[in-house]
Amino acid sequence: MNHYVHNLSPMAIEWGWFILPWYWLAYIAGFFIVYLGLMKFSSAGHIQLSKRTIHDYLSMGFLSLLLGGRFGYILIYNLNYYLEDPAKIFAIWEGGMSFHGAIIGIGLFTLYQSKKQKIPFLRFTDAISIFAPIGIFLGRISNFINGELAGRVTDVAWAVVFPKFYNSEPRHPSQIYEALLEGLVLFLILYFYGRKKINSLGFCTGLFVSLYGVFRFFIEFFRNPDPQIGLYFNAFTMGQILCSLMVLAGLVLIFKSDRKLSL
Repeated sequence: MNHYVHNLSPMAIEWGWFILPWYWLAYIAGFFIVYLGLMKFSSAGHIQLSKRTIHDYLSMGFLSLLLGGRFGYILIYNLNYYLEDPAKIFAIWEGGMSFHGAIIGIGLFTLYQSKKQKIPFLRFTDAISIFAPIGIFLGRISNFINGELAGRVTDVAWAVVFPKFYNSEPRHPSQIYEALLEGLVLFLILYFYGRKKINSLGFCTGLFVSLYGVFRFFIEFFRNPDPQIGLYFNAFTMGQILCSLMVLAGLVLIFKSDRKLSL
């Protein structure tokens, strides 16, 4: 069976010295979609956050998300590689971002903003949870374009050969699976169902965290394990272990969401 051989360029724009990788474009587009979405929600009274608060929060929150994602990947998944070649830390066009690290980064910044502005932590996270899956969708699509984070070897009809980072064996396009489940499906659930309970402090955050964990745990069975880590207990990836914790944390937030939390 002839499978599609991936040969897409990681660069969206190459104009002289100016380059714009799809990876950067995905983060930039994701930021503005979240920004405009929250501004619209604020104007409509769906969330109890002013436009000024949203602007201040997202302006620096975006940076904390990027730093958390990058250093989370370095520390959790590939520390030795970057210790041997520290300059690679800044080569973000090559990929290498951790969702779990990004969550920690934006979480710490949100905690700081919560204390500073005396606004409940979960009010921030409930609002951003509605639109965050769009950013995830764009990020996973850029992973596919880069030919990175491919799936395990398979012979399904839609398998793809990723020669840039892997061998010539066809693999699951797990980046697309993640874009659809963690991105599109999760966004639809949060937008059409979760936002109806956005005033139940913590519900949207819990729904986002738990469903992301479930979707990612499932897709990890099709995704190629990080070669420098492999499988734990010969069965589970690092991503699945972290996602299990996310599911538990999300369920706790959902069960407590009908109480008046003031975290």
